[in-house]
Amino acid sequence: MFDYNQAFDRNKGWLTREEQDALKNATVAIAGVGGAGGNQALDLARLGVGGFKIADPDCYELTNFNRQAGANMATLGRRKVDVIRDMILAINPEAKVEVFPDGISSANIDRFLDSIQVVMDGVDFYQMPIKVMLFDKSRAKGLTVVTCCPLGFGATLIVFTPQGMSFRNYFDLSETDTPEDVSLKFLAGLSPSFLPLCYVNKKEAFDPKAKRGGSVSPGLTLVGSLSVTEAAKVLTGKGRLFPAPHVWEIDMLTRRTRISYFAFGMKSPWQRLKRAVLSKVMRPKASSTPQ
Repeated sequence: MFDYNQAFDRNKGWLTREEQDALKNATVAIAGVGGAGGNQALDLARLGVGGFKIADPDCYELTNFNRQAGANMATLGRRKVDVIRDMILAINPEAKVEVFPDGISSANIDRFLDSIQVVMDGVDFYQMPIKVMLFDKSRAKGLTVVTCCPLGFGATLIVFTPQGMSFRNYFDLSETDTPEDVSLKFLAGLSPSFLPLCYVNKKEAFDPKAKRGGSVSPGLTLVGSLSVTEAAKVLTGKGRLFPAPHVWEIDMLTRRTRISYFAFGMKSPWQRLKRAVLSKVMRPKASSTPQ
């Protein structure tokens, strides 16, 4: 027989009873439950969060096995939202989980963000129009969005609050940007120091033409820990948020970490210069027509 208080009893001492009740009564929206979102969903479930809205249009493939929490031979070909829902309910049968099997879109974004307390950004790097829409809508609704992405054996974290610098301003986005421009700006602003530079093979790790990005499981595990901690701050009021333009970068392989504050976001001349260099490295040599 499941008993919520007993299941999450070991949280005592680190969370007060009132904080645990806040988690139990909270609902978190997770946009994308692949590598980042899958770990976030399970960490939130084990923390005792009681409500979830999870969105993802994809099914598990063999190429997901190296990093995604729900990917294994038994789930191959199954919808990610169904698998993650079942895994959440296996941890907490009392949890309320609403699935969005078509992912998020302009048609359902308002329902996805309705009656929630915090948003976890797990939208794929190569789906930037959807990501931008998620941040715009969340800000308009007064919601905090946690974006935390793996980079090699590490991760980078940025929290966007309704009162802090906006996603568009931080990443220096403009209406004339192509989808490729937005992707490059996002990558440059996401990890301004790019701590894994000393060991990454850029050609193999990033393939814009194939819309493929490489990652390893320790980075995704770290994503879950970092981002769920930030979500817990929002939900319980425990701890201090450091919203954008603060950026926290960690690389566990090199044991390096950097906490930065960019007063002007990515608009400074130095950041634009770095972005221009990154553009030369990342853009395909062939003519790149926005898709």
